[in-house]
Amino acid sequence: MNEKDWKTEYWDLMMEENYDEAFPLRELNFPRYCYKYRKLNQTTINSISESYVWLSNIADLNDPFECSLQFDYLECSRLFFSDKKFHQTFEEKFGKQLTKDEIRFIVTSSDPNKAYHEICKRKNIILNISIEKQQEVIEKRWSEIIEETNHYIKVCSFSENNNSLLLWSHYADEHKGICIEYDLVNEPSEIRAFLLPIIYSDTIYKVGLFEELTSLRKIGSTLIKAKEWEYENEWRLAFFRQSNNFPNKQSVSKPKAVYLGTRFHLNDEQLIKDLFAILEEKGIPYFLMSKHPTEYKLVST
Repeated sequence: MNEKDWKTEYWDLMMEENYDEAFPLRELNFPRYCYKYRKLNQTTINSISESYVWLSNIADLNDPFECSLQFDYLECSRLFFSDKKFHQTFEEKFGKQLTKDEIRFIVTSSDPNKAYHEICKRKNIILNISIEKQQEVIEKRWSEIIEETNHYIKVCSFSENNNSLLLWSHYADEHKGICIEYDLVNEPSEIRAFLLPIIYSDTIYKVGLFEELTSLRKIGSTLIKAKEWEYENEWRLAFFRQSNNFPNKQSVSKPKAVYLGTRFHLNDEQLIKDLFAILEEKGIPYFLMSKHPTEYKLVST
């Protein structure tokens, strides 16, 4: 099974809450090391010195499509009107039943809500909400759900690679920064459990009913990105807030190694000295990235 296949299968199993098969599949493909690209500044040096990674709010990330959820209004309506619970509620409220033909007319219509209002009009049932107002209420609630999701989830991103030209350019200050190597295989189970692979897709994750949007599915929405980001080979720590105490710093083991960008020498001299002092104190090896002499790629020395 190739990488794309296993990640898609993993996603499907997780959304089905089939953890007995999902977790072993992820463990089988768990990366030996994960890499964090950073600009060299005092915050980066502190994260190495204090052994933590920073958790970012979804809204602060550089991709406007982060945590995107597509709500299928029509599909949701069809599922709602075909549900037996709705039929029972309708009968209890109005003292009338919807026939099989009427239900079929509603759920097969191009606009189920409009068809429902039409059926009610035929039955001399006066509804206290218009089609437009009903859709407005649903769309408002959907916006609230997206905002809540962005507020309650924090993430930290890693890559499977330490030699990506684009990652060095985009996240490591145009090759002046560093790339930190973490051995997350040996992290405590509470960390490993939340380190998840990113799925790259052309379409946004679609939700049918509001009730389907569990905490797990909200976290799952942070694991799907556009295919343009596929070069990142990203894994992501994703935490869903359980209480008011939701810190930005997540403790991790000390880095396995640190890689210096090809333009590392252009940094402030004091920052360079401070970094080397911490690496020596903690016994963390470091390597300099350099350009391959005949190919467009980076190698560490």
